[in-house]
Amino acid sequence: MTCKCKDDFETGPQDSCLICSQKHFTVAMRAMFEFGYQDKNRNFAIGEIGLAIQHIQAEHPDLAGKMRIVRRRIQYRQLDQIGGLWDEVCAALDAAITVELAKPRPEIPNEGGLVLRSSRSEGGKIYIFSNVKYPEKNKIVPEKDDLLVFLNKAETVDFYPDHKNRIVFHRSPKEQYGARIPGIRNLYVFNGGPVSGIPRAFIDELKKTYDWEYEVEEGKVKCMTTGYMVVKWMQKKYPGREIVLVNFGYEVNRSTYRCPWHNWKFEAEDLKDLPHIYLEEGKDA
Repeated sequence: MTCKCKDDFETGPQDSCLICSQKHFTVAMRAMFEFGYQDKNRNFAIGEIGLAIQHIQAEHPDLAGKMRIVRRRIQYRQLDQIGGLWDEVCAALDAAITVELAKPRPEIPNEGGLVLRSSRSEGGKIYIFSNVKYPEKNKIVPEKDDLLVFLNKAETVDFYPDHKNRIVFHRSPKEQYGARIPGIRNLYVFNGGPVSGIPRAFIDELKKTYDWEYEVEEGKVKCMTTGYMVVKWMQKKYPGREIVLVNFGYEVNRSTYRCPWHNWKFEAEDLKDLPHIYLEEGKDA
């Protein structure tokens, strides 16, 4: 369920996209206004509004809240209590889309020379945090427009409770990779169902460039690290933004690189030119 609404690469099912949200919400509205078929269309409309909410809940929580009210009224067989909320949500979507489309979208050439239009201005930095624990006193101080990206259990996400732009990529929904974290966008690299964060086609292409023959502690390399896949996806998705890696280095204890099933030396070498920050105990940002 990817789209090209933003003239970007791919927009996933839970990526913020007002146009996607509008499509889902108006489809649900049409279904619930089909005279004589409201009962038959109920489940379909509930699902469509749920998708509409996913596309705006991170950046437009107030509007998402109004959609939730509409969905709840449908679920509780209270269509007569929705009233003008249908039109209110549609008008708010129209207004927000108008503002979004007016934002500058710079042209950015990719490696093949093709000019792509970014869905947003270049914006702030993208900080990608490994799973290394570090003291809160050593945390970074991000700017408002910076994007903070965490991995799996995201043990340091609580250091940044007031920052609005936060994402966590779990490797998969399996328990060992961490439960969903409230108050932050939860995405998945694999098997995420409707909330997958990275297109499978991108992962398949990335595998072709990976060094699978390197010898590790338990034989041959089994898989890429979550961090490596996320970094590569962020580089493609946001080619105009600076990416900074936090605690990804060779010398960092329990670094994202240091796992006996991954070719962490290959990954570290491949990403060495990106800015690195180390926040272990005794080291300053």
